[in-house]
Amino acid sequence: MLNHQRAWAATAGRAVDARGYLPSVDDNLRQPLSPPALRAFNIGSGSELKDTRHRPAKMKALHSSAALAVNVFDYWTTRNTGPLVASLGLQALIDSIAFEAQFSTNLDGNPPNLDLAIELSTGITVVIESKFSEWLTPKSRKRECFKPKYFPQSQALWEPKGLPACQSLAVDIHQGSERFRYLDAPQLLKHALGLATQLSDRFSLYYLYFDWPSSAADLHRTEMDHFANRVGEELRFRTLTYQELFHRLLASPVSLDAEYVDYLRARYFPQAA
Repeated sequence: MLNHQRAWAATAGRAVDARGYLPSVDDNLRQPLSPPALRAFNIGSGSELKDTRHRPAKMKALHSSAALAVNVFDYWTTRNTGPLVASLGLQALIDSIAFEAQFSTNLDGNPPNLDLAIELSTGITVVIESKFSEWLTPKSRKRECFKPKYFPQSQALWEPKGLPACQSLAVDIHQGSERFRYLDAPQLLKHALGLATQLSDRFSLYYLYFDWPSSAADLHRTEMDHFANRVGEELRFRTLTYQELFHRLLASPVSLDAEYVDYLRARYFPQAA
């Protein structure tokens, strides 16, 4: 995957360092961030636009899932979203698209960032967790899945919010009887807790990922299916690949800007017809 991104950068005349980072965020985007997206990433806690002592800003990375989400979705913040509605399989018109959405769990610390929150005309919020290459790295067995704050003594957090199946799965993961190697199920459960806290049941959780032929791909899909079987109904959980989304957009009867399509095809979807 990274080799293809490096090849794209070389063809596009973009310099890339040994770790796969470009000189600037704009070098990694189809066009500069829209003003609302820029505000959202500046406010967000993900260090997407800020260099740190140890590494460049995350969105400078060729493998950045945030950059992928921006390159696909920021285009739609100023256009007729009809093709996007159809391609995502939504049941209502889109009122707004926001990046780096936060839904507080009311616990200590910063809530995790969700890549996208799409508010529909019906009052439902479709939230999207976007993955590019992250899922290809198996999770360590020694990884702490949940901090102690998620399991206070004699108190359940998910179940009182209307998520008993999520509570059961979180307990199983916490106790070690369930383990996910490629799907970050604990992250999704933390998002679910924040969403239920802030939106009750007026949300749907989408998992949008960039598929990649590999030994991990089948297990990743198996884990997505298992997660959906356990908690999918509670979360209105949906999975979709970026490849499927792009093919659906191409099939739209509404013409898309050629520059947008050409950039995405060259950068991410060279096999797309």
